[in-house]
Amino acid sequence: MIYYLEEKDKFIWFHHTWKHEKLTNVYDKISLFSSTKMNIDFAQKHNLSLDPNYAVAPHHTGIYPINPLVYDIWHRIINFNVTSTENYPYHYMSPSNRRGFIYKGLFVLPRQSCSLYTTTRNYTNYPNGSHRLEQHLMGGKLFRIILTNPISIFMSHNVNYGHDRLGNYVFSKLIYLISKWTRIKFSSDLSTSELARKYFYDYYPDEKMPIFTNPCHDEMLMNLWNGNRSMCRIFPQFLIVGPQKTGTTALYSMLSQHPDLHPSKKNFITYEELQFFSNDTIYLNGINWYLDQFDSDNIVSEWSMNFEKSATYFDSILAMKRIKALLPNIRLIMILTEPGARAYSRYQHEIARTNQTINFDDLLQLNHNHSSNQFHLKERCLQPGHYAEYLRQWLNYFPSKQIYIIDGDAFRYDPRTILNDIQIRFLQLKNPINSSKLVKFNRKKGFFCPISNKNHFQCLGNSKGRRYEKMSSYSREYLNNYYLLHNQKLIQFLRNNNYSLPLWLTFFNRTQLIKRCFSLSNIYHAAEGRMGYPNERYEPTTISALDKENKTLPLITGLYEDGFMIAEQDRIVGAIFSFPRQIICWNVYSPDQITPESLALLEVILPRPEIFILGIGSRTNKIPPETIQFIRSLKIGFEILPTTQACETFNFLLSDNRLVYAGFFPQNDLTDQNYGLRKAIAHSQLYEKDEEYIRKDLLKDTYEVMIKAHRERKLLSSYSPLDRRQSSIKQDDDTNVQSLTGTSNVEKRLSVKKRDQQETDNQS
Repeated sequence: MIYYLEEKDKFIWFHHTWKHEKLTNVYDKISLFSSTKMNIDFAQKHNLSLDPNYAVAPHHTGIYPINPLVYDIWHRIINFNVTSTENYPYHYMSPSNRRGFIYKGLFVLPRQSCSLYTTTRNYTNYPNGSHRLEQHLMGGKLFRIILTNPISIFMSHNVNYGHDRLGNYVFSKLIYLISKWTRIKFSSDLSTSELARKYFYDYYPDEKMPIFTNPCHDEMLMNLWNGNRSMCRIFPQFLIVGPQKTGTTALYSMLSQHPDLHPSKKNFITYEELQFFSNDTIYLNGINWYLDQFDSDNIVSEWSMNFEKSATYFDSILAMKRIKALLPNIRLIMILTEPGARAYSRYQHEIARTNQTINFDDLLQLNHNHSSNQFHLKERCLQPGHYAEYLRQWLNYFPSKQIYIIDGDAFRYDPRTILNDIQIRFLQLKNPINSSKLVKFNRKKGFFCPISNKNHFQCLGNSKGRRYEKMSSYSREYLNNYYLLHNQKLIQFLRNNNYSLPLWLTFFNRTQLIKRCFSLSNIYHAAEGRMGYPNERYEPTTISALDKENKTLPLITGLYEDGFMIAEQDRIVGAIFSFPRQIICWNVYSPDQITPESLALLEVILPRPEIFILGIGSRTNKIPPETIQFIRSLKIGFEILPTTQACETFNFLLSDNRLVYAGFFPQNDLTDQNYGLRKAIAHSQLYEKDEEYIRKDLLKDTYEVMIKAHRERKLLSSYSPLDRRQSSIKQDDDTNVQSLTGTSNVEKRLSVKKRDQQETDNQS
């Protein structure tokens, strides 16, 4: 020590702890302050040159992983401004990938290793030979560190300056080579405080906020963490990430009823949500704070899972990065509802919370020139509904197998199937519980509620699921137009990533969705697979699954330029796909989108149809040639017609008890939206068994004709949907149909079986 004091003019003393103790598990502020102060007092006593701002932690501890107490004492009490670490974000990162951050006012710069180790080395016994050290200097590791980092901080120990003095040799030669071989100019006249400000404000302003990585995934960080190995089990296994106002709280409550699933603790600020990854202030509390929000006593077996719900994560790019860094293997659950209804619900929530008085119609008309607060409210309501945009971002960080997407409307009307699927297929619980024991329909509330072990309802508070004043027609039209392109992008995204489509994408309104949801839910699960988990999408689907619990023929009773009326009950916008007892939405937006991919369901449906009817819109529309080749390859009968005539043909064959499937694209050149189907409906009514059904029909002018035919029905033979008849049926003289098979209004239609043998691709 006497030697160092004699040479004190040749070095600068830095702040440290006097006892060189590890700061990993320092919980006593007084002892840390005392040890640091003793080091300062020694320097001042012997008049050592001392950097007032820079401190170095012993054994690389306390800085990263972060021990908040170290930052609190060093910056707030002792007023240090700068330190450094070589372990952020991971200790094994290459030197060019090491980063800095600012935490509680303390600037943390990335520190590099000079490859001299903490022991006395001679040049001749350098590990792997002295030539290895020369390689580091002459274009190797140390040379590249200088090239790729505008600010470089190296750390070497005093033992590197004994014997052969490798410390002096390495840095002298490195600076010489850099100066001779490059145009880099070195500067050493900046203080450490100025150096830190230059790093974070001039070079890397995006690095100010730390990104916490998981010490459980890095043995070195595990040894430096002020936690222990047992704490690794406390990290959550899945997250419910939103978006807001889609039913995430209900899902959170329902899953919490499972004895193996344990939610985070509630707090007085964000209630059941932690918002750890999306809120900067909360995030800076650190990893240990995050783990404290879960009850460690709940993890009693390897099958127990902690989880949390924060709907603010969905549309936060920063939250995605932070979740990936800390929980790279986490499973994510998202709920998608119709974005217009979600935006209106968010508006109602914000109005109730902030006591603002702006009308929703007026809010939608705001632009950037209006009040910043009110325009910001509009953005908060609308932007989370850009589903495809945010889902693409999530897939930049997580594979699709870790993401489960729920159709929010289907979940609202009956969550039981979805809850079972989450337990068994997504979370793969060892002890799944039938969802009927977790939730039950509450007639008073009008929706499903969690139930306790004693079968008591545990519904959410009055603020959840409440009914709002009906949205105005202006707002509804505005939102339909606003989200049209976003929804089209969502359809493309879901298909490209092998997810099924939610029911709400093409339904006309939510009232009709409620009517059809229960009858279509079996299609949603059987024909499209799960929406949430992108695998096994093309499993064989039986027609019995599609026909279950629906005895009404889905006749096309109205044709509009933008959609169809089904059985005088449901108005559906957009293209549709029809089965003998069901109608589902068909997401094609132009005839040229009627591709083999859009007809893929025909490959897996069982049994195969007798005939497939394709309505292509107006007579002048064309479809891709490969589509015709695809249909022909299925070896089923088919006709390609203008939609009006295709609907007539479908109604006729369906009422005749034929096994017929159809796809219809809206026809945009209609002159009368009802007349074109009147005769088809009349034909279909000839085969109805119930005379009362005919009496209720609106076509009173054909009543007598139909009654007569109905009474003479004994002359008509009945057929099973699975029969393949060979008899020919004369087409009505008033129809004027030119089909793909070449039949005209004066020709007889060939039977389905013969039509299979005489297919041709001549399209009118």
